[in-house]
Amino acid sequence: MKKRYVVVIAVILMIAAGLVIPPVRPTIQLPGEVLLDWSEASLGFLEGPGAFGQGLTNTLIGTALAYLVIIVIVLLARPGSRTSDEVPTGLYNMIEMIIEGAYGYVQNVAGKYAKNFFPFFMTFVLLILTANWLELIPGVDSIGIKEDLGHHRVEVAEREAEAAGEELTAEEREQIEAEAHNEGGRFQGPFLLAAGEGEGGQQIVPFVRAAATDLNFTLALALLSVLFTQYFGFKALGLGYLRKFIQFDANKIARNPLGAIDPVVGILELVSEISKILSFAFRLFGNIFAGQVLLFVIGSLLGVALVGVYGLEFFVGAIQALVFALLTLTFMAGATTAHHGGDEHH
Repeated sequence: MKKRYVVVIAVILMIAAGLVIPPVRPTIQLPGEVLLDWSEASLGFLEGPGAFGQGLTNTLIGTALAYLVIIVIVLLARPGSRTSDEVPTGLYNMIEMIIEGAYGYVQNVAGKYAKNFFPFFMTFVLLILTANWLELIPGVDSIGIKEDLGHHRVEVAEREAEAAGEELTAEEREQIEAEAHNEGGRFQGPFLLAAGEGEGGQQIVPFVRAAATDLNFTLALALLSVLFTQYFGFKALGLGYLRKFIQFDANKIARNPLGAIDPVVGILELVSEISKILSFAFRLFGNIFAGQVLLFVIGSLLGVALVGVYGLEFFVGAIQALVFALLTLTFMAGATTAHHGGDEHH
């Protein structure tokens, strides 16, 4: 069977499933849900939130799966016993073309630093792209552990009240549980499907959730991007890299009073470097989390429309991976360029 027929059949099955199975809107939650509490798994040795967090989250599982997919692709794409005279074909040929094209682009941007920047550029592209596209696999965000929504809401409210030095009353607990009972979906076993009456107020805690829908994942990547940008800046320019942030020249001010604004510009440069962390983290997180919510809402309204939304999210996932990697590459290349006095000297 030709590959294009497989795609057509898959699309037809998606449309049929959307028409036959009554859609249910999942519970949308910002932080990753904890599947395994460390304090329970460690028999009390790791009590409460600490250096390892509260427990094993479904977004952490999504991150691990993204790494696993990349490793599997790398192993499958090994050249094996191919000699230099043979023409590469299939998966290996496609990956070789992608790597060569990407390296050529990095070389045009970074010049002699291409070998230093390329591993970071390609790692960001592959990891973020794989993590984003995992969201489109059936079963992700929709198969997991059934949980009482009211009980979960009460626990969250109790933690918030305790942090504020307050305590929930019995009436407040009952009100939270009653509201949750009217909100939850209806389920059949571990699947997010419509079922019989009497199961309202339930939610699915999925086994796997897209990694970039958790701010911890995007913030970690943002910190790595900015920290390694500073590292390459110091490596290329030494202490001269600090001229980007400390711009004070008494002689220049004496010649031109407008030079007095240079220290302010240096402070703005420092603020700009720090703000890159927030920009990187929230751009990626916001786009992918919004895509997840869009898939949930459109699926609950009209399951057939998910075919079009899948194409949109496929495109958005790729664009966000490229944007993150390209901005990192641009900032790294800029950090290795001399500033002000260094330019005049050269």
